[in-house]
Amino acid sequence: MRVVVDTAKLRRPRAGTARWVSGLVGALGRIDGLELVEGTGPRRIGSGLFMRPLNVTLERLWYERGMRRMAERVGADVLLMPGAYSLPRGRIPQLVTILDVNYLTQPGTYDPMFVRYATWLSGRTIKNADGLMTISEFSRSEICRHLGADPDKISVVYPGLDAPPLGTFAAPLDRPYALYVGATEKHKNIGVVLDAWERLNGDLPLAIVGRPGRDHAEIAARAARSKGRVRLIGSVNDHALECWYRGATVFVFPSLAEGFGYPPLEAMQRGVPVIASRAGSLPEVLADAALYFAPRDASELAERVGQVVDDAALRSGMIERGKVQSARFNWADAAAATTRLLGELVGRG
Repeated sequence: MRVVVDTAKLRRPRAGTARWVSGLVGALGRIDGLELVEGTGPRRIGSGLFMRPLNVTLERLWYERGMRRMAERVGADVLLMPGAYSLPRGRIPQLVTILDVNYLTQPGTYDPMFVRYATWLSGRTIKNADGLMTISEFSRSEICRHLGADPDKISVVYPGLDAPPLGTFAAPLDRPYALYVGATEKHKNIGVVLDAWERLNGDLPLAIVGRPGRDHAEIAARAARSKGRVRLIGSVNDHALECWYRGATVFVFPSLAEGFGYPPLEAMQRGVPVIASRAGSLPEVLADAALYFAPRDASELAERVGQVVDDAALRSGMIERGKVQSARFNWADAAAATTRLLGELVGRG
């Protein structure tokens, strides 16, 4: 089966969507009898507001004409579109992924122009796709609720996790600390963690690691007033991130909406107990391996942190359950499920 796969997202920074595309394509490449041909799309010209119209035009030309012509030229049996973009309908069927609709449910996180474009794009995808998949039952329900899709036509394929790297990773701090990993965006709900730290007894520091987002200035101002209890680290390289993960005493993840949620699972992989909000896909993905709190309840979060830090038996049980739960998500299973869906589309023809 010859598959033309859209890998244009791999030109972007390795955030959630690019990680999904990279991991899935890598695993598909290891399946016997599957021939992948990558469609990388047009190279972006410059960056910033002034170059956006040109880059969007080039992108639209690729998805309106260029990619399907390429697929026909190489004799593709099926198209795989893992980054939410779809092509006009044609002879070669297409399987398209919509990861989430957070842009519709989390006001203040996304640029209004992007929200309009993404809404149009997703509606077009639902209309054009021969098959649809997403990354959690939560995402499927949200896609159906906000975009009117038929749930019976959307398959759930959970992402995998990359194996932790080998090597020596020294803890960045010489004392116990709590860790959050992710962008400082409004829907990540980091403010409730800062509220909890104001209530928390003791001097456990909190490290916030990740790229600056739309909520960064407010979080930075609050961190500056915390007398060193909250440390805003910002973006770090892969090695430094691994050090932060492995040295953490507890991992907190307060997000209001996640289609899947890599960071808490990565913490579990590395033997770190996880406390997460009872929101989005997190209860589905983390199951009984995490402790949960109501996403706006700072007092409950502070209580959960105290429990994990003070109760050795609780910590030990969470660490073991976390390792089991995180091991359930692997790229081989994701690739096998995707291959079945691709085969079904080819079989219909």
